[in-house]
Parts: sequence; C-alpha cells; structure tokens
Amino acid sequence: MEHVLTNETMRLIDRYMIEKIGIPGAVLMENAASCAADAVLECGKTGRCLVLIGPGNNGGDGLALMRILASRGRESTGILLCDPSKFSGDAALNYSIVKHLGLPLSTDLSLIDGAEIIIDAVFGTGLARDITGIQREAIRRANISCAYRIAIDIPSGINGDTGKIMGDCFNADETIAVFAVKRGLLLTERLESVGRIRTARIGMVDDKMQQLIETETIVDEAFVRSLLPTRRRVSNKGTYGRTLIIAGSRNMPGAAVMCTRAVLRTGSGLTRTIVPCGIESAFASTPETMLICDDGTLDINEQLEWTDAAAIGCGMGSDPRKYEKTEAVLRSGKRAVIDADGLNLMDERLRELLSGNNVITPHPGEMARRTGASAADILADPVSAAQGFASRYGCTVLLKNAVSVIASPDGRIRYNTAGNPGLAKGGSGDVLCGIIAALLAAGLDPFDAASAGAYILGTAADKAFALLGERMLIAGDVIDALDY
Repeated sequence: MEHVLTNETMRLIDRYMIEKIGIPGAVLMENAASCAADAVLECGKTGRCLVLIGPGNNGGDGLALMRILASRGRESTGILLCDPSKFSGDAALNYSIVKHLGLPLSTDLSLIDGAEIIIDAVFGTGLARDITGIQREAIRRANISCAYRIAIDIPSGINGDTGKIMGDCFNADETIAVFAVKRGLLLTERLESVGRIRTARIGMVDDKMQQLIETETIVDEAFVRSLLPTRRRVSNKGTYGRTLIIAGSRNMPGAAVMCTRAVLRTGSGLTRTIVPCGIESAFASTPETMLICDDGTLDINEQLEWTDAAAIGCGMGSDPRKYEKTEAVLRSGKRAVIDADGLNLMDERLRELLSGNNVITPHPGEMARRTGASAADILADPVSAAQGFASRYGCTVLLKNAVSVIASPDGRIRYNTAGNPGLAKGGSGDVLCGIIAALLAAGLDPFDAASAGAYILGTAADKAFALLGERMLIAGDVIDALDY
C-alpha cells in the first residue's frame, strides 16, 4: 500500500535520510526531478514544455528537472517566479548548473499561454500563506491553458496537511508525490486539482523509520485481496459466517433490503434479517435471507447468540425498539457494524459500550453530532476526528467522505480513494454496512473489515459507473456490481 505522510513527518524523514542515512539532499532532489522527467516524457505531448519555478526546494526540483530533460533530448523553458538570488542550498546549486548550461529561463508569463506541458514547481508542502502576485497570476494562466499539467510533490496552493486551498491552486492532471503521498492530497475538497498520483521513490530509510512511515496508508486492491478468505472447494454455508442484520422500519424498508443484499453478495454463508412486522413484502425479491419479523416481543439476545457478526441501524428511524436493540448488540460483545440510526441515538451510555469488536460508519454530519463539533470542524480535520474517537472509545471508525478515513484504536489510519460521485446518493451507506458486516462474519478483524469494505464498495461503484455514469448510478447498481 502507498504510504501517507504529514508535512512534519516528511520533514523528519528528509532530515533522517540526509543526516542519519547519509543521502545528500542534492541526490534526493535529483531523484524527484528524474521521476518528474519520466512523467513529462510519458505523457505523449511534444510541444512547448514550461517549468514554473518558485522559491525553495520545490523550485530546485524544477531546475533539476530542466537539466534532466535536456540530457534526455527534451527542451524546456523555466519561468522564474521568484528572485533567483534568494535560492539557497540544493536549489541554488541547481540554479547555478542551469545558468552554466545556458538553459532558457524567462520571466515572461505570456509564454504560458501557448505551452503544451506545464510543470508546477512553485510551492511545495512548506507553503504557509495564500498565493498572491506573480505566482498566483502564473498559476491562473496555467489553469486556463490547454496544457497537460504536472505538479511536483503537491499542486501549489494545496495545504499538505489539511488540503485547504491557500488562495488558489494549480490544477494538475498528474501529481508526482515525493517519497510518499501527502495527507492534503487526499483530504482536499479540490481532488480534481490533484489528478493522477504517482510516487517518486527518492530515497530509503531503515527499519526504525519504516515503522513510522507505515502508520498511514492507502487501501489498494492487492491488500484487500490478501484479506479476503479463500472460498475452499470443500466447504459449506457454515464455513463463511453467520450474519445478523437488524434494520428497517415502516417508512424505510429499502434500507434493510439493500443492507441484506450487500451481505449476501459479499459472501455470507448464512444471513438473518430482523425487521419490524409489516414490511415483509419488501423482501419478496430477496429469498436468500432468513427473514424474522419483530412484533415487539422478539428476544434479540437469542438471535445475537446465533450470529458471528451483526449490522444494526440502517433505516431504523421509526422502530420503537431501536435503542434497546442497539444496546443489546453492543452488550453482546459480538463483532458488529453500527450505522445510520444506530449512530444517531448513540448517547454517552451507548458509546461507553463500544469495543474493539465494533465498527462505526458515520458521515461528517453524524460524526459532528457524536463529538459535539460542527460538520465544518470535522471536514477541516477528519483524521483527528476519526482518530480521537477511535482512541477514546476503543472502536474502529470509518468516517465516510469522497476519500474515507478509517481509524484504528491503536492509532493506525487508512484511506480509501476508490469510488466516484455516484455514491453520493441514499442507500450507499446501507450497502457499505452490509459489506462490512459480512466481512466481519467471515473472520476479518474490524479495522481490516472496514478498510476492505470501503474499498469493495468504491470499486463496485466504479464498475457500475463505467456502465451507467455517476448521475445514473443508484445504490442497487453497486450491489449488482460487487465482484472480487
């Protein structure tokens, strides 16, 4: 899996590689520029190539890139957006080399308008103010051009930790993440400005530092496949887990149906669904589940004894026993995912019953209600929100968004980038809840089940999107596309 770093961790690693490992900073800069050169030469564009050069090491990367491109037979022009006398260290070294080689440098922003490739080497993760002046004007011109745009490390103007836009930002088609993906690339509301991410492996660290790097990762297909249990030739329905779904109400029967169908599609061996009496007809097309109607006297604890994992909360809005049922699930100690109305009624008493066997799946609004923060606060720092709750209550938190944050009680963070805007519709959360519940029943630990579940939902949505488009996509299509 790809690693994800904060600005401070990246600075620590840079110092470690230079001071402890002994890799010169100029070599690290050279390696970053070499990967950017690969991107330029592989993009298929052959017209004018411009490098926007700002102050600091990001500008130094751009200067080194010009030299490497020249050595590979590709001309480029550097647009200086800073006073070159202010370059220092490795950036000053590369500026001196470019000058001695006579590579073209200019301050004429009109050159941007006719470029076919534009490389952003203006600001990196050290930017601490809004972009203004000539740098903002250069970025504005680049963004309205028809050029293929490549950013080195992070698009200028995106905060490396939070993803906040610092006045304006470079709209990249591709971003070359130096050493590792920066957290802000995943959290920004301007994901379209990040484009495709490729990582430049500029150096190495020892095992001690590697443990720090592996704290935050991006979930990928290889990792998810490694988690999924093999469907053995000699097996039976009891081999793949028993899943109990407690969901639905008179005004929202569909949520229970979608959660159930997702459980079945994800491979649960045996599935029971408990719904209030009166909505049985909604399950006419889902005969594979064992449907149990609750007339108000059903013994929930007896049903929980049967199951390996439970899902509770989807569409339970008007169920008069929803608090009692949620408390029973939490007290049972069984692996369980708590979603939607199960989260909405979770007061401090229920939160104290959460454990390492539980996954909660809030969206930012639900997370805000559970923590007393505002939704804006959650969106501004979703990692801290998820991590803080997971640590406080000892459960796994899957904070849903365009890029979901999955937090383990032990401090590990994973990000799910799979999916598309078609998931921004009612029912997607019900499908996710069912997928995670089935994975819990199959034996995955909660952190892994939440990580794999988010990825499976996202990739299924991508598959359905390829057929239907994001506007036409509905939650049921995602269930039909589940295939791993």
